[in-house]
Amino acid sequence: MLSPFVLVVLLRAAAAAAVVVSASVLAEAAGPFWGGLIVSLPISAGPAYVMLGLQHDAAFIAASALGSLAANAVSILYMLAIIILAPRVRWPCAVLGALGLWFAVAWLIGQTRWTLSSICLLNIAVFAVALLVTRRVQPSGTTGKSSRRTWLDLPMRALLVGSLTATVVTSSRWLGPSLTGMAAVFPIALTGLALVVLPDLGGAVSAVLFACALRAMPGFGIALLVLHLTAGRLGTWLGLLTAILSQLAYSAVLLLAHWRRATFGAAAMHEVRVTMPVRGLDRPGVARN
Repeated sequence: MLSPFVLVVLLRAAAAAAVVVSASVLAEAAGPFWGGLIVSLPISAGPAYVMLGLQHDAAFIAASALGSLAANAVSILYMLAIIILAPRVRWPCAVLGALGLWFAVAWLIGQTRWTLSSICLLNIAVFAVALLVTRRVQPSGTTGKSSRRTWLDLPMRALLVGSLTATVVTSSRWLGPSLTGMAAVFPIALTGLALVVLPDLGGAVSAVLFACALRAMPGFGIALLVLHLTAGRLGTWLGLLTAILSQLAYSAVLLLAHWRRATFGAAAMHEVRVTMPVRGLDRPGVARN
């Protein structure tokens, strides 16, 4: 029978591989918005908290969620670094630069005593700055460059991300309980996605994909806040369920807003085409059929 640690490694590896492959395929086929929305979901962090819930009490889960909420601000900076670097430097430099930033800021945050209010303010401030910097990076009709995929391509993507996930989770076993929350939300899926889409789709399209994922990150922050507040009161499993539902609700709001923009945009374009005068028929003396 597999030990709990081996099980969490396998679950997180499989979950991260599934989300990265799905997000990269959707980004190629349907556009960056859908890929970004999928990769922002807690598909990698979720199994980690399930395993933590099997090994620790609700108070430990609530404390870990607070550490994860602090690390969520670092993940936003990680995504901002990818967005800025991807169109400007070679993709290995973009990934290494973003990872270096994550470790440096995570270390600084780990040296500071945080309260719930200060962590919330940190997340709000970091997200506001990231949103301001990336305000011009918007989804467009392009879905990235077309590439002829071989039958080995998708399994190789899954193997790459799964191996990365297993390495990170195995290393985090020796970090100690104080860093458990931060290790639980290490950007495994984001790094795997970057390793896949940057060489495949190019820096410009990848930047749009990560910008879409960045705009969905408050949902994950809300889920961690809900978990911190409810785990001690409702218990671990009801707290986890409430946190997941809160993130799904935020994602639903993003989907509704995206649908409304697409609908109104299409209606506006149709109105422009209908009301636009036809050349040669808007002059006096020219008959209209």
